[in-house]
Amino acid sequence: MIGGGLNAFIREWMILFLFIFLLVICSIFIPSFASTNNILNVFRQVSFLAIVALGEFFVILTGQMDMSIGSMVGMASCFLAGFVVNSGMNIWLAGAIALLMVITFGVINGVLTVYGKMPSFIVTLVTMNVIKGINYIYSRGLPISGLPRGFNELGMGHVLGIPVPVIMMLIVTVVLRVYTTQTPMGRSFFAVGGNHEASRLSGINTNLVGISAFVLSAIMSFIGAIGLTARTMSGVANLGDNMLFDVMTVVVLGGTALSGGRGKVVGVMLAAMLLGVITNAMVLLGINTYWQWIVKGIILVAVVLIDSNTQKENS
Repeated sequence: MIGGGLNAFIREWMILFLFIFLLVICSIFIPSFASTNNILNVFRQVSFLAIVALGEFFVILTGQMDMSIGSMVGMASCFLAGFVVNSGMNIWLAGAIALLMVITFGVINGVLTVYGKMPSFIVTLVTMNVIKGINYIYSRGLPISGLPRGFNELGMGHVLGIPVPVIMMLIVTVVLRVYTTQTPMGRSFFAVGGNHEASRLSGINTNLVGISAFVLSAIMSFIGAIGLTARTMSGVANLGDNMLFDVMTVVVLGGTALSGGRGKVVGVMLAAMLLGVITNAMVLLGINTYWQWIVKGIILVAVVLIDSNTQKENS
């Protein structure tokens, strides 16, 4: 009985053990890896990836998929910067309007998926391209620079020696962890993803949950975009174009089932940090970017294979 409980615990927190193991191995074999500055830099680099991935987490948890997150990051970035720089708008008002814009597309994604009965992959693939087109039309494909200097603190600042992006990641993780474990609505995402029909019959508003997942994904994309824009100090239409693969890898690596109903908020955050450590280790070892892509691809395939086989064994 104890052995079975221990095995279940190890399986549930495998990502944590992998993360600790990799930290130790890298610290031993890569001397420059273990410096405080390098470790904090790794965590800062992946902070906004983790936040965007936490939005995708809710969509996948309900058994759906959001392909439009990268374009939403670009939309929030270029429109926020454009409203401030080109229109002279207050940065708070600009941020509120940009947030409303991405939430609108999150609602569109949810409504077409839930009420239109369209596959979420197709819906979000379409909105991804629509949003990307809007971004390029607005920005003309050029970075929009000239944001207030203090805005850079969100991307590059420190509080008591800890990077602000890391603090933002931890706050978002804690809030979403409490939300998914301590509130009825938060727990509903697991129920709907696990068994949609049973959830509906038990009184859960499955339509609301389905739409909310896409709205949360849009909100997390906005938060990630704000941080990334603050880091570069310019609004860029294609800022999130290369994020989708890493986001999917992080969500699945964090233990979220692609079929829905199973996953952990903390697992997603740990997976983002694990991916950051792997990338950083390859950079320090002089491994070029193309090999890094290959390694990430192998990791994703391996995790999906393990997840698929585990589900077959449990069924």
